[in-house]
Amino acid sequence: MPHEIPNTPTHPLSYLRHRHGWSYQDLARLIADNARALGVPMAARREKIWRWEHWGVVPERDSQRALARALRVPPHEMRARPWPGWLPAYEGLPTGLPWTPAGTGAALHTLLEEATRDNRGYPIASGPGLGEAAREWADAALGAARPVIPPQRRPADPAETSPAETAGQTVEWLESGVHGLRRLDDRLGGGAVRKRVEADLSIAAGLLALGPYGRGLDARLFRVAADLAQLGGWAAADCGHHSAAQRHFLTALRLAHDAGDVPLATGIWAGLSLQAVFTGHPGDALAAVDAADSAAGRATRRTRAMLATRRARALAGTGDEAACRRALDDARDLLADCAGDTGHPGGAGAGDPGWLYWFDGAELDAQAGTALLDLGRSAEALELLEGALAAQDPSHLRDRAIYAARAATARLRVGDHDGALARRQDAARFATGLASPRTTAVLDTLAVELRAVSPAPARSAPAG
Repeated sequence: MPHEIPNTPTHPLSYLRHRHGWSYQDLARLIADNARALGVPMAARREKIWRWEHWGVVPERDSQRALARALRVPPHEMRARPWPGWLPAYEGLPTGLPWTPAGTGAALHTLLEEATRDNRGYPIASGPGLGEAAREWADAALGAARPVIPPQRRPADPAETSPAETAGQTVEWLESGVHGLRRLDDRLGGGAVRKRVEADLSIAAGLLALGPYGRGLDARLFRVAADLAQLGGWAAADCGHHSAAQRHFLTALRLAHDAGDVPLATGIWAGLSLQAVFTGHPGDALAAVDAADSAAGRATRRTRAMLATRRARALAGTGDEAACRRALDDARDLLADCAGDTGHPGGAGAGDPGWLYWFDGAELDAQAGTALLDLGRSAEALELLEGALAAQDPSHLRDRAIYAARAATARLRVGDHDGALARRQDAARFATGLASPRTTAVLDTLAVELRAVSPAPARSAPAG
């Protein structure tokens, strides 16, 4: 039978009810009990829960207070985000879904439903939440081999194109588009590609719902869906939608698992690690790169070099300079060993995954420079960042804008105010036309630091 996609909740409150196993009446009773504990009499009526979920009715303040108490959400969090943004609905993958094609289909369906809403205010999974996702993935990765589901067959009509043939043609089209979307993301930013990525991912989800087609085609379909979900994670993170980004990455892990693509899963964990750095969770960044390393035995040297830079960024966030430098040394040694693959340390080698095209010597220097800048080693960081800018692919405009801004920060911190202003102008030039809120935030932070240390204007001598 086809990969069934169970009915999945789309409202955050519905998601919470399903996760806890509550009926409408269960939740109504829970809210009433907590309202009484707050000194507010309240009837336990299931109809109001239904209206909140299906009619868009906003609960009255006392009901929200009672629900927040039941869910152990601090009052300040409830006040900080309007309904339903404060609900702790999105904390990693939906719980209870098996690591099977059907479970993956359900997670993907939920992801695409949520993509229609702006969920910038939803919290990301951190600490135990991310740790649980890592344990689920590790258990699935180390478990028994998944059974191969034979494709359904029906008598062929010579005048008809078979479902598998149609699916194969569509998968080929999706595969050919992923690399171009990645390059467009490099040049124009996540905001420019995000909707197209979601549209292609929806096509892949539709094909998965109609499958299976056969072992080889199924693996390709899961793989291209994982590629798209991974890219969707990067695009969402670039737009500042970190909850959506994390759910894209975590769903991509399921898809990569069903594709049997361990190197891709390694890259997805690396993305989760860097996202945790962006959001100020270096401990989670280390946990994610540990998960990546656990699967990196089959990864190429270039992949392991990239992972070492992710570890360095996380360690810089914790302030562990010695361990950060060791990780950077490991990255350089691994990338130097790749010279035999391509004739030089940059560019993808013959065995490297296609999604790793961007990682070369210039990117390593840029990541090393950023890590050292975070550690307060501005002079060393400046040398590395300037070298990265000189060697970087000119089409990677977003990265050039961000690294130029970091070079400007390093110049400012070593006392080169004029050089910092010049590099800031370069960064602004590279950023022209980018749909990348992350780049804008980096430039805004630089502008604040520049204003804080700008020389005071000279005062004219008083007349007379």
